[in-house]
Amino acid sequence: AGYWAFTFIEALARAGVTAGCGNDNYCPSDPVTRAQMAVFLERGIKGSNYSPPPATGSVFLDVDADDFAANFIEQLYADGITVGCGDGNYCPGDQVTRAQMAVFLLRAKYGAAYSPPAPSGSFSDVPLDYWAAAWIEQLAFEGITAGCGNGDYCPESPVKRDQMAVFLVRTFGL
Repeated sequence: AGYWAFTFIEALARAGVTAGCGNDNYCPSDPVTRAQMAVFLERGIKGSNYSPPPATGSVFLDVDADDFAANFIEQLYADGITVGCGDGNYCPGDQVTRAQMAVFLLRAKYGAAYSPPAPSGSFSDVPLDYWAAAWIEQLAFEGITAGCGNGDYCPESPVKRDQMAVFLVRTFGL
């Protein structure tokens, strides 16, 4: 109960967005994978009881129909929230970076057509021409993140599950 992200993790569990990582654990310091991100986002958008249609295995070259979260991954694509990681792949086992997370969250919140305002230079480690600068700044503007400390955002750092709980609860008002 004294863990810094306890209330956020509990809120995420109560909302049914996650059941944890197995064996009644949440694994707060583990990085979030792209497969897990698909589940988090689709449940955040559509609710805890949401079950996407069965996966076809034909959307991404590296996601078979029976893979973990395949149906959530394919739904995330159908919703326009992701186009994958390149070359027809989704990279389900890759860790989600903080920059990728900013794009994922805002597209999930506002829809595939959303485009954030131009960046102004809020974080010292995110140049104005960085590919996700506008997304990162909008996430901060909305109070979903304050960065990683000392005026930085740490865009290439992996998102941990405890951090993801905070971001999801704030994004979806859970």
